[in-house]
Amino acid sequence: DGYRELMEELGGVKILSSRSIPASSATDGESPEKRQKLDKEAGEGFVITLMLLEKHILEITLFKTPNEKDGGLRVSDAKLTTPTTIPMPGPSTDGKASNDENSNNEMTTSLMETMHSVSLSNLSISKIMSQKPSVEVTIPPLDDLVSWSRSLESLSSSSSSSSSTSPHGIRFVIAETMARLRTSRARVAELATLRDRYAAQVYDVDSAIAEQEVVCAINEGITVALRLGADCPLAPGSVYVSEMFGVGGWEDRQLE
Repeated sequence: DGYRELMEELGGVKILSSRSIPASSATDGESPEKRQKLDKEAGEGFVITLMLLEKHILEITLFKTPNEKDGGLRVSDAKLTTPTTIPMPGPSTDGKASNDENSNNEMTTSLMETMHSVSLSNLSISKIMSQKPSVEVTIPPLDDLVSWSRSLESLSSSSSSSSSTSPHGIRFVIAETMARLRTSRARVAELATLRDRYAAQVYDVDSAIAEQEVVCAINEGITVALRLGADCPLAPGSVYVSEMFGVGGWEDRQLE
């Protein structure tokens, strides 16, 4: 037990519980005809509850598929039952001397004025900043991971002569969910730093796939808009500069 607990702690995955569920649970909400057909095809299922990274609770539903040659378990659903939004901290107040605080406040005000000036001159940045700023990072739903896991299981079944249940589907869902959680945590930390140093404003582009846009002033004349992809900031190339504009004498050739 001690060794198992150690491995769970190091791996970031802890099994909290598992329970069986009847096959009829897979057909809830279907028409009587379709439910009868699905009941014949589906076997009993299981719900596994996991704790990921000591904080997030993941429920994975698996169903037996007796109509297939291996009669194994397939991922039917996966969802986080803990909150799927992570709030971004406000401006840093770490007890620095009042002179430092005043200096930081003046710098922030100056950077905000730069962004405002640029928004009056650049249509793209103005359009971004006309939205309501976001105050949190959203962890996307896991439906796409479930769909991909089924594809992996199908490929594994077709390429393997073994009759044992393939672990690729559930392994994929757990690994990718943990990657999304780590990415969301890292993004919150990065955005907090950008807000402190460059008065960054954060806007949601598509919360379903965790895309966001950040507008920040890197000095008292240049404003940059950054597009954050779903894997930002952990994956290389997951963020790019979508707009860069300068006021107060900055020319395009200098910005390039």
